[in-house]
Amino acid sequence: MDLGLTDKVAVVTGGSRGIGKSVARGLAMEGADVVILARNQEVLDATTAEIAAESGRKIRGYIADTRSNESVRSVFAAIAADFGSIDI
Repeated sequence: MDLGLTDKVAVVTGGSRGIGKSVARGLAMEGADVVILARNQEVLDATTAEIAAESGRKIRGYIADTRSNESVRSVFAAIAADFGSIDI
């Protein structure tokens, strides 16, 4: 199924494990470049490498605590600067 996600930029919070990781993988397999937000750098690095190898897409991880408005604003500003846009 083609969901029309090729070359879109998607952000997944809590994407380093569990349901979030599955969502990030699914978006990447549909052709999206995926930004994963998580709090643990080691797990984030492993997840981004794994999904990038499986999908061939640009997968980047950023540390963020979604409980903090300041952290969320800061990370989204960095993502917008790095990727130019956020589609999903």
